[in-house]
Amino acid sequence: MPDPVPSPLRADFTELARRPEIVADSRRRRPLFFDGKFLTAADLNREQAYLLLWQADLAQSLGFGVINGLRVTRSDTTAGGAANAAASLRLTAGSGITPAGEVVVVGAPKVVDLADVPQLEQLNAAFGLARRPQDPFRNLDGLFVVGLRAVEFTANPTPVYPPAVTGETALHDGEIIEATAVTLVPYGADATPDEPPRSRARAAREIFLDQKPPRLPAAVLPLAMVCLRHGRLEWVDEFLVRREAGDDDRFGFAFAPRALAEAHFFQYQDLLDEVEARNPGRFAASDFFEILPPGGPLPRGVVDTADFTQGFFPPEARLELAVVPEDELPALMEDSLDLPPIDLRLKPEDNDAFALLLLVPVTRRDYAETLAGLTPRRLPVRPARLEPVSRLRPLDYLRRWKPALAGTNGGAADATDSGAAADAAWRDLINRTPRLWYVRRRNLPDGTGLAGAPVASTSTAPPAPGTTGTPPGGGGEIVLPELAVEDERMLASLAQEKLWGRYALLKAIASPSVHALLSRLFGAELILQNPLLRHALMAELEAGAKLTSESPEENFEMILGGPTVKVLTPEAVEAATKLVMNKRLADGLAAAFRRFPRQLAELRVRTALGLTRRLPRLATLGLQLGEDARFQALMDRVVKSATTGRRQAIRDAVDKFTGR
Repeated sequence: MPDPVPSPLRADFTELARRPEIVADSRRRRPLFFDGKFLTAADLNREQAYLLLWQADLAQSLGFGVINGLRVTRSDTTAGGAANAAASLRLTAGSGITPAGEVVVVGAPKVVDLADVPQLEQLNAAFGLARRPQDPFRNLDGLFVVGLRAVEFTANPTPVYPPAVTGETALHDGEIIEATAVTLVPYGADATPDEPPRSRARAAREIFLDQKPPRLPAAVLPLAMVCLRHGRLEWVDEFLVRREAGDDDRFGFAFAPRALAEAHFFQYQDLLDEVEARNPGRFAASDFFEILPPGGPLPRGVVDTADFTQGFFPPEARLELAVVPEDELPALMEDSLDLPPIDLRLKPEDNDAFALLLLVPVTRRDYAETLAGLTPRRLPVRPARLEPVSRLRPLDYLRRWKPALAGTNGGAADATDSGAAADAAWRDLINRTPRLWYVRRRNLPDGTGLAGAPVASTSTAPPAPGTTGTPPGGGGEIVLPELAVEDERMLASLAQEKLWGRYALLKAIASPSVHALLSRLFGAELILQNPLLRHALMAELEAGAKLTSESPEENFEMILGGPTVKVLTPEAVEAATKLVMNKRLADGLAAAFRRFPRQLAELRVRTALGLTRRLPRLATLGLQLGEDARFQALMDRVVKSATTGRRQAIRDAVDKFTGR
């Protein structure tokens, strides 16, 4: 803290204080003690007030909220121990900081009787929280916020000296005692207590979606919201108003501040538990909620495994079942906090692009095995209550009839058999899972490749030295030949493996002569017939060009630095050709992956294997070792890692096996 202005400069500083460059804080004034000063009680009180104000300002910078404890629940007994309490709350020990920066502390659990009318009215009047005029408490209906407020009172009388002229000694309170008072503040908003469950949903909408917090005095720390009808407690909801200290992210770019988004998640979780306890069967979310958080738990049995339908979310929602490792579930919920809540009151035409993932958590140990046994990996879930045809858009109408139309094909029997097996696997998994979760999906463009679509073109070899490149018989016009069948197959094969974006990037950094080499390479019959070789060749070419990222968009950003950055040279193409364009390599891969045809049918498995750049080594091992038990164990680890997308695990396993 800076020293006071020295005495010789005080007069000049007093004059300067009138200038606009000097901003004085009228709240912060403390006594300046010096030898010979006549000390009074007012000086010491001002010193205490200064320290309290400084402490409150410091606490405000940390953010208000509950530090620990201070949980509020309904109590079955009154403060006196009587049973069947009509309006009593149980408050646990804890501490918190009010918006004004004052610390409130409850040292031991307490039972608070909201029916203690005289005491509540006295406190509310003293704090300026009472409404005038106000009905008697027992006839009062409405929503109220239960909060804590720091209060002070004087006690312990002490004699005053010197005594009076008559010799009598007066008494004056000698101590200021700090305390915490429980108070009840009316919640003035649109929520009505006529229907207690709906008033709770309406209050959640105003607070979490409209972001209209309760209008409370700055000296009150809110702990819970309660609904009273004729003096009887209908419900208690903590997280409508409770906020944790230190969770304020005022500089964030999410839909709502972090503390508000977290409170919405916990409020929904608590209310869902209460609803499930009263309604054990299936129910619609709109029956008890007006908004839902972007991620959270689902009611038990929300998906009917007989036909994979659900009635919890609106019919226009696009839902898919997906399996996730249970240790990643908290991170998914954390990531969803940035998204807006789900508004259940929106009309279907105003709720387009509403998509959710229904998450089935499994242990990390069982994740790969569970995922390998599911086909498809994501299973659509249909609404239990179909919308009337008059309210459907034409595209939605066609989607509804798509399964029926698919059954008219000649292969309907095979499709039915495979579909029944897939449904059985999903059905068993869902029935074994205690609770499903959901998360709102972001609506982002697919970024798996460069923007655009493959366009067929003809590549020709460069002209021989000493020639002009003009076709015979032509006057100077360049006649492009018809598109070759091989080029069409080549483009289709790249699109099938989702390699078009990476291929286009290679052509963008290659010379015209390399363009022709690339077309001939990927159009070779050996590459066209073997998807694994396609991925292996692409990975080797990218390595030769020193492209460090596996994302075409990121690599494209890197090559914008100049024409000499990340150039694909003929030497790099030749090196990749010698390594991959080998019939023995194809035979070795066939031998190595002989036991895994079902896994290799998955595109993401082939992609993961190619990106590791270990396929040539695996092919060599497949030719040399074949049925060796150690090699078969290696292949089991490789395929399992590829199924879960763990490319580094594949590299480590192969390198360790080959001693590199």
